[in-house]
Amino acid sequence: DKHGLPVVDAEKCTACNDCVEICPKGLFSIEALSHKLWVACRSRADGNAAEAACEVACTACGKCVADAAPGLMKLNNNLVEIDYHWNERAERRLIDRCPTGAIVWFENPNRAARGHAAKKILRDEALPEIH
Repeated sequence: DKHGLPVVDAEKCTACNDCVEICPKGLFSIEALSHKLWVACRSRADGNAAEAACEVACTACGKCVADAAPGLMKLNNNLVEIDYHWNERAERRLIDRCPTGAIVWFENPNRAARGHAAKKILRDEALPEIH
């Protein structure tokens, strides 16, 4: 996309896993389309360092975890994780207080919605590669 982040066309995806294996930034995973709530970040850096490298990084503020039904979300090593065993507890409102837009909702497989509190993305160059 215009911010240097990869975009998958869900209509063309065959779930072959090639993108997961080849991505130098470790940004991909294969998930069920029923998983509408996502953490669109893989950085485990602490909040300030993560945000300095990427404006849409999860800063581990915990707002989504506090708003979520018990068991659905947790903080683990500076990153929110979603337990999809509790997927039926996922709600769109959980993205609303995320200050960076790292927590997203996929109503449409090709379009992630960000919450009301998410700041505008200001990145003008691609993210650095992680080796």
